[in-house]
Amino acid sequence: MAITGQFEVPVTSDTGIDFTNSQSGPVAYTFSASGTWMPDKNNPAFQGCTAEGFPSLNSAVQAYFTQNLPGFSSWTKYPGKTPYALLAENKATGEVTEVGKKATIVLKPGETLRFVLNDWSWDYGNNSGSIKVAWTGISLMPQVMQFDGDNDYITLPEMNVNYSGGFTLEAWAWYDALRKYANLIDFGNAAGKDNITVYNGKNNNNLLVAIYRADQNQYFLTPSALELGKWTHLALTIDTAENAILYKNGEQVSTGKLWLPNQINRTKNYIGGSNWGDTDDDFKGKIAEVRVWNKALTQAEIKANMSKRLTGKESGLVGYWPLNEVRVEGSALKVADLTGYFPGTVTGAVLVDDSALPVS
Repeated sequence: MAITGQFEVPVTSDTGIDFTNSQSGPVAYTFSASGTWMPDKNNPAFQGCTAEGFPSLNSAVQAYFTQNLPGFSSWTKYPGKTPYALLAENKATGEVTEVGKKATIVLKPGETLRFVLNDWSWDYGNNSGSIKVAWTGISLMPQVMQFDGDNDYITLPEMNVNYSGGFTLEAWAWYDALRKYANLIDFGNAAGKDNITVYNGKNNNNLLVAIYRADQNQYFLTPSALELGKWTHLALTIDTAENAILYKNGEQVSTGKLWLPNQINRTKNYIGGSNWGDTDDDFKGKIAEVRVWNKALTQAEIKANMSKRLTGKESGLVGYWPLNEVRVEGSALKVADLTGYFPGTVTGAVLVDDSALPVS
């Protein structure tokens, strides 16, 4: 959501006015200047000077300065910048931006811009007029999907994917609680019907993965794989020989045998939800960057991309839900699948700012 405001730059001050990013994360601020001022209130030729500065003065004044005072720009407070223009100096970095009519500047938390008109350094006292600046800010804080453990989940459409060449599931997960059999993902046709499911143990930090063929299943358990209150990258791979590996933060932590999922149309598919109803508790925590591949990624591939945003066009990627934005379609909230095939519908879960997710 955008934040907005306005302020006025004092034209008679060589220190101008400060603007600080008081938000908890980086913000892209767009500043739009309006109004006129006179660099010399006793000279009518200077009327109509805008925040663009020297180019906004009448042509006769411009010609006079250019012909008779060729070095006058070196006398300004910021030599080398446009004389009489509205400038914004980042007090932390020293970077100076000419605002003119409009400029967009990204500020980190606590960074301050000093807005000042670029007049001759000794000559601010004879100025008059008013330059107003309206601003809007858009937070650049990364966002993730938060699930409160009370009927929050994302529903995906029907999925019929051929996994005969291998399977990989990746996700970043933050557990606020380890609730009974809470599912990170569950793709299937009902409870125990062709499910692909990843869940924690019964109120413990064991991670279980189960693959169902019809109503039969194989699963393997990784003891003590999960941690509370921190982001963890989880990746499960199954190759064509049905060798399964679980990676935690890019490192192998367990191996086992798992069927490859059948190629079948799965109609009840959830992120953070379950096909088992009240038998399972709901996931409580945050989820980001859910990715499904129809190949078994190598450890090197997992490490190379686990902290990077993907495009959705990568070879073998069949579902990719960053979970970092929501769009409204009618009365529904939707999340994108960047492969373009399986956009999700949000129930209960909300986007929250999160600076700790190690993905960029």
